[in-house]
Amino acid sequence: MINAALVLQGGSLRTLYTAGVLDVFMQNGMEFAFVIGASAGALNGANYIAKHMGRTVRINTLHSNDPNYFGIRQLVTKRNAFNFDYLFNGTVNELYPYNVDALIGSLQRFLITATNCKTGKAEYFETKDYHHMATALRASSSIPMINEFVWINETPYLDGGVSDPMGYQKAFSEGYDKAVLVLTRDITHRKTPVPKVQQALLKRTFEKYPNLAETVITLPERYNTQIEEILRLEKEGKIFVLRPKAKVGIKVMERDARKLLDLYFRGSDCATERMAELKEYLKS
Repeated sequence: MINAALVLQGGSLRTLYTAGVLDVFMQNGMEFAFVIGASAGALNGANYIAKHMGRTVRINTLHSNDPNYFGIRQLVTKRNAFNFDYLFNGTVNELYPYNVDALIGSLQRFLITATNCKTGKAEYFETKDYHHMATALRASSSIPMINEFVWINETPYLDGGVSDPMGYQKAFSEGYDKAVLVLTRDITHRKTPVPKVQQALLKRTFEKYPNLAETVITLPERYNTQIEEILRLEKEGKIFVLRPKAKVGIKVMERDARKLLDLYFRGSDCATERMAELKEYLKS
């Protein structure tokens, strides 16, 4: 067991890059004591905890054109762009059963980040039960405006990446002084401010949840601040970052399986190329 934190950024189908990285970690028997993820990063983390090598890439490439999985039809008919019932309890899980025993027996801590819509702040779910994990993952991956709220204990939740885009600060607060970050954007990426028209729409849509609206509106500033801190910590050797070398041209609901598979191999190639460097960081 590696006494360090593994931090997984979200990014919808851009996390095929993350899947490639994690499969290389599994091939090398690398188990991090603490794993935290938001949104699709948490979905990848769940497969990593259960040691499901290749599960993420199979699901998202073989079903990239499955209208029952995600797309406009899902958004129009079910008010959810991604069909999580289909993913967690339906056909997808029947074809690729999740190893619940591995989840329960894992010695790794796994935290799933979600945004409390009442407070607008991040909350972290830790569970060893598949049903509860699936509910937390659904909450963590539900994008504002294109997914409905997920209710947990009478509280609505949405995308964890809105309140805590990169969970490295949470990892440090848990006592870990080493963190490996898997990011899904290249080093040049920064978020632009939310346009005024969109701000007004957010405030109107989430009129009953003003803290949530404010959290979404202020996300670009907080995200960019975290990226600058990550660059500083990386330069100081305090964290280790794996990220795409070039811009990732993947849509939120990408249908092109070739692009998704290419991104997966970009992740696996990067992890393989930097494995010796990573192991040296973890030993130092």
